[in-house]
Amino acid sequence: MTKTKPTIWVQRGQWLIVGLAVVGLLWVLGLSFFKPPLPPALAHSRALPEGCPQALAGTAGRHTDLKTAGGLNFTVVTPSNYESTKQHGLLMMYPPAGFSNAGAERYYQLTTQANSQGYVVVYSAAIPLSDRALRLQSEVVPQVLSTWCIDPQRVVSAGHSDGGSLTTGLTVRSMVKPVPQNIVVSAAGITLEDLQLEQCPTPLNVTVLHSPKDNLFPDYGAGAVKWWGQCMQCEVPLQESSGCEVRRCAQGKVLRHCVTPEPHVKFPAIAARMFEWID
Repeated sequence: MTKTKPTIWVQRGQWLIVGLAVVGLLWVLGLSFFKPPLPPALAHSRALPEGCPQALAGTAGRHTDLKTAGGLNFTVVTPSNYESTKQHGLLMMYPPAGFSNAGAERYYQLTTQANSQGYVVVYSAAIPLSDRALRLQSEVVPQVLSTWCIDPQRVVSAGHSDGGSLTTGLTVRSMVKPVPQNIVVSAAGITLEDLQLEQCPTPLNVTVLHSPKDNLFPDYGAGAVKWWGQCMQCEVPLQESSGCEVRRCAQGKVLRHCVTPEPHVKFPAIAARMFEWID
């Protein structure tokens, strides 16, 4: 990506906090003051492949207030029966605007499902969306891979709102290695016109969750699906039992589009089916 390329969607993210303050300030503040206990790390029953010849330093359980080299806070929660030589999946959850890593974990409520499926799950803290934010967020996954045993074929990136924008931006710009095999993008603030300024990445499995009545980013999801469909040479959509539309794409990849009913401030309920889609 050249330095002269416009970053309209990044600039748009800088005023997202103001928008969220208008439509969801009380709700977000409620999360800040009411802090239910975070779920404990849960054991999994999957048969995981050997893959790390030397034991890495990462251990089982909850690891909070970790920092990247650039100073970004993040949390890692591994299954309670984590083994340092077995390749686990990695679920990287990027935060909505304004959320700490602990707040993002409470918001998404995915720790129990992730651990039970053999995933190490990571929650990073939010900073205002910018080129600097992209650089800092891109440091998280490599640091986790240097510490915990991860299967490069089971790396998943996901997020809602700013988290969805980060997931998209980091993926299309190939800023994180290994490139995720699956991304789940919810209520992202990136338009079709923004995406048309980017290069198509290597095909991967993409899920787009978006409400056409989203009060901040109406119809953005449909534009994103159009762009991904063109990039990955996808076929006509078919409807699955969940109500989502699924397209078969180049190299055996899948593009899924779920039209959701929730307002912008809510993580869609259908995201609970994420592990059916990524495994």
